[in-house]
Amino acid sequence: MTSEPAIRSKADHAFSQARRRAFLQRVRRFLSRHHDDHLLSFDQVRDKLRIRGQHYAGIQTVPLDKIVGSTGRYHEFNRAFLPTQDFIRERWKRVYQAAHEGGFPPIEVYKIGDAYFVRDGHHRVSVLKDLGATSIEAAVTELDTPIPLSADVDEAELEMKAEYARFLQDTALDQSRPEQNIELTLPGQYQKLREHIAVHRYFLGQREQREIPLQEAAAHWYDEVYLPVVQVIREADILKHFPGRTEADLYLWLVEHRHYLSQEYGHEVPLAEAAARFSQEYSQGAGKKQLEAGIKRDRDAARARSKKSLTVAVYGSGSVPVDHPLMDEAEVLGRLLAKAGFTVMCGGYGGTMEAVSRGASQAGGQVIGVTMDLFERKPNLWLTREQRVKDFFPRLKRLTSADGFVVLSGGIGTLTEATLTWSLLQTGQISARPFVFVGDNWRRLFDAFRAETFMTEDDFALATVVDSPAEVLAALQRSLLPTP
Repeated sequence: MTSEPAIRSKADHAFSQARRRAFLQRVRRFLSRHHDDHLLSFDQVRDKLRIRGQHYAGIQTVPLDKIVGSTGRYHEFNRAFLPTQDFIRERWKRVYQAAHEGGFPPIEVYKIGDAYFVRDGHHRVSVLKDLGATSIEAAVTELDTPIPLSADVDEAELEMKAEYARFLQDTALDQSRPEQNIELTLPGQYQKLREHIAVHRYFLGQREQREIPLQEAAAHWYDEVYLPVVQVIREADILKHFPGRTEADLYLWLVEHRHYLSQEYGHEVPLAEAAARFSQEYSQGAGKKQLEAGIKRDRDAARARSKKSLTVAVYGSGSVPVDHPLMDEAEVLGRLLAKAGFTVMCGGYGGTMEAVSRGASQAGGQVIGVTMDLFERKPNLWLTREQRVKDFFPRLKRLTSADGFVVLSGGIGTLTEATLTWSLLQTGQISARPFVFVGDNWRRLFDAFRAETFMTEDDFALATVVDSPAEVLAALQRSLLPTP
């Protein structure tokens, strides 16, 4: 039997080698410009995929190569579960020693699709992979989602899954048409499907002389528009010419191609003819290169937008009357932020939250509404993305993840969001970011704080008070978009 000192020495050497491999992997990925080698965040994946529930699935044997994420320690290990931080050395070594002295209990994991996320047992996974094991015993809690998730998912693919989840949440097609599989491979395309459904909904309402609920319109569109096109795609066997693409991709391309042909010929072109021409023109040669170039252009543009867009959280009241001047101020603020390229984040409901959402959306910007299960009220109609959380605490956590903060006049909810953000900035729990209050009423309140509390001038230096949306934008741009 190996002596305890020998095992400890071997564990220390093994950890050093694992750290070295993690470093070399990082260098290789950097040189190849593939930087994404970290574990996925369980919280982010759960929120993106609109999880509907969960159930305990018992003790199972889990393949180690399907463990891709963590509930909170995704910065301590990379995707291969090699250690990336030196401070975990002693814990890692103790687990390594335990593996040689009789093993350890099952880890705890969440399962989403075919991917697993460690809840407890990160070091055990890392050590077993280092020792060459291929599986591990785990207590599995399975989360329910209509979105298929593979174990090799990366962050780019995850964003596509998130778009799919939002599409299904809006249309409920996974419930009304459970056989559907409307997966797209390019970012931003689900919005085109929403537009198709909106047009179909309008004409269906005109025909039936009634307001058609969105989900009913989506089901009717699926049966009467989408499936007939997909059937033509299948009969013509077009998909084989476009590896890596889906029927939903070809649906959009074929519908667009048919529209152009109909305009060119001056009459409606049959679907079968449009499909044949599309396949002939774009499945090979110059046409295929042209299509691939367009796909690359769209994907690069989407990535550039996601990298450049900074998020600004706007705190405001949901109780402001529609005719109050503050509503106009909030709408102007939203419009200015969107035109400047910022993504707007807010509470997602009515009042000034709706006004700022409307201004940003009408200016072509992105609007994230952080809504809560706690409220039964519906989110406003101007959101481009809804992030739903359980109650106030995860909501505040999400809002304070923004790159900057703007506080409008409001009530106790607005004050709560503002003071919590202030506390996080003051204690260094979040890094220094622009923190802007709008309106002279805040100056008066700050004067009262100075007189009646123990707040210091260092505390007040963390915040800025301005008088108008234009001054808000200037303050944000000075801090977040400095001039070279």
